[in-house]
Amino acid sequence: MTSSDTEFDVICYGTISADNIVYVPYVPTPRRDSQVQAEFSRLGGEAATVARVLSTWGLRVAVVGNILGDDRWGNFIRQELASYSGIDTRYVTSRPDVRTPFCRIMVTPDGERSILGYWFDDTPKSRLDEELMSKARLLSVDVYGQSERDDAARLARSLGRTVVSADAIWPNYPLAGLSDIIVISRDFLTGYFPGVYIYDHALELQAAGAGSVVVTHGQKPVLVVDEHGRPSTVEPFPVRAVDTTGAGDVFKAAVIYGHLQGWDLVRATRFACAASALYVGQPRGQDAVPQLDRIRRLAGS
Repeated sequence: MTSSDTEFDVICYGTISADNIVYVPYVPTPRRDSQVQAEFSRLGGEAATVARVLSTWGLRVAVVGNILGDDRWGNFIRQELASYSGIDTRYVTSRPDVRTPFCRIMVTPDGERSILGYWFDDTPKSRLDEELMSKARLLSVDVYGQSERDDAARLARSLGRTVVSADAIWPNYPLAGLSDIIVISRDFLTGYFPGVYIYDHALELQAAGAGSVVVTHGQKPVLVVDEHGRPSTVEPFPVRAVDTTGAGDVFKAAVIYGHLQGWDLVRATRFACAASALYVGQPRGQDAVPQLDRIRRLAGS
């Protein structure tokens, strides 16, 4: 299927939210207060972040996921999405009785973050329908929901579309077996499977039906397991991380971009390493999507 056959390159389905970022010298404890050094807000959520990255890189994207409220954060998200001409927002719905989900994120000087999530479990989800999915080449989906994520992936596969998922780490749940590519954070994986041998777990996901598996590990090598179970590693690019919030979403978006360019997975992963390194190294309060020429220069170095 070529790009000209469809209205969209990617449907980004999943979490649509906002991030309120506060920079602190250390995470507060019951006996130690922490003073905020700086604060700003930005578009958040896996689906919304992947959509804005891909649209910045020139792809045609539609975003759909949880329903927004007619409140402060809902208005903020709608305004942010509207600022990206490449994102089709017709499928983002609102209701006055809904509280828009958002995260309050404390970022420390080492770039790591601690997150408080608001209202995510209570927020109703939109369903992905066949008419919309048939207009796209690829489905990007996250795991941060319930059966609607599985249903979206199942629909995409039934239409012959590629499915790229984030953090589908459970072999016994449908989403893993419905994914052509799974991008996983090692920290997320080991949080649920302590002591797991990463390559064996990737093979277990593939035994359940998954295609390729990519496991990130911060500044350590990325494990790439192709659809035949063959492992390789990709070295990340050295960077002083200022804020790692959203790094995984940028990485996943870059893997999707590379896949749609026809690159092999190792090349797409190297591109993703470059994109996420440039993203997390920005000065505090900046949230620019790295430009393609900068990523290509770094990835080619």
